[in-house]
Amino acid sequence: MDIQHLRYFVEIVKNKSFTKSAEKLMVSQPMLTRVVKKLEEELDTQLIERSSKIFHVTDAGMMLNEKALELLDKHEDLYRFIDDIKDTKTGQVRLSIPGVILDTYFPELLRSFYALHPHIEISIIEEGSKLTTKSVLENDVDLGMVMLPIGKHPSIVTEKVWESVCKWVAPNTHPLAGKETVHLKELKDEPFITFSDTATLHDFFIANCEKEGFTPRILYKSLMPNFVFDMVAFGLCTAIMPDPIINKYKKPDIVSAPIKPELPWDIAIIYNQERYQSYATKKLLEFIIDYFKAMAAA
Repeated sequence: MDIQHLRYFVEIVKNKSFTKSAEKLMVSQPMLTRVVKKLEEELDTQLIERSSKIFHVTDAGMMLNEKALELLDKHEDLYRFIDDIKDTKTGQVRLSIPGVILDTYFPELLRSFYALHPHIEISIIEEGSKLTTKSVLENDVDLGMVMLPIGKHPSIVTEKVWESVCKWVAPNTHPLAGKETVHLKELKDEPFITFSDTATLHDFFIANCEKEGFTPRILYKSLMPNFVFDMVAFGLCTAIMPDPIINKYKKPDIVSAPIKPELPWDIAIIYNQERYQSYATKKLLEFIIDYFKAMAAA
C-alpha cells in the first residue's frame, strides 16, 4: 500500500469529490479513480460508493480514512524528527580505543569536541588494538583507534593520524643507561615488561626481536602505563614504550633511548566502509583527523 495513495484517498474523503480533489492535488480525475480502485482491490472491500449523483464513503472507507490520517501524521512526524536531528546535531557514536591512546590524547580532544558538539554522545569501549580491529570488522563499534599495522581487511578504511617511535626504557642505574642509541641485539638478555597480548605493540616488539635473532624475555604484561614505569623504576625490568607515553609517564629515576632498528608507533583511526556512517560518526571522525593534524603542525 503506497503512502501517496493513502494521501490521495484522504483528500478525496475530505472533499467528498473526485473532481475537486483532482484540482487540489493537480492530478487527473481518472488517476484518482484508479487509486481508489487499487485500494479496494488490495483490501477486498468497497471504500466509496459513487455514481453520477451519489458520493458515499462506506464504513470500511471511513475506517481506512481514520487510520490513514493517523499513519500520515506519523509519517510527517518521522520526517520532522529526522530534520530535528540534523538541525540540532545530535547522535551517538561508539568508539573503541586502547587505554594508552585514550589516556594520552583524548581528555583534551573530547573536551574540545564536546564544546563544538554538545548534543553528540560518545560511548567509549577501552580495548587493545587487535580487539578494536575485531570490533570494527564486526560492526560492534562505529570507529576505532589503533596502533598500526593491523593487517589487511578490505572493508576497513585506515586513516593514519599520528607518527612516532618507540624507545627503550630502563632505570638510570642500568649499564646501558648512558648510551644515545641502543640496538635491539644488546637487549637480548634483558627482562622486559610489555603491553598485554591484545596490544599490537606486544606482537610487533616480539617480531622485531626475532628478526634480530632472539626471543625477548618477557616477565610481565600490562596495559597500565603507571605500573609499567613503576616496575622499571624499581629495577625489576626494562621496557619498549612509545615516545609520547614516555613523555607523559617518565619518572626522574628512569632513562630512555632510541632503539635500532627503529620501531615506529603509528596511530590510525579506522572504520568499516560497509557500515552506514551517521552524522555524529562523521563529525567525530573529521574532528579526530583535524585534531591530530593540528597537533602535528604545532
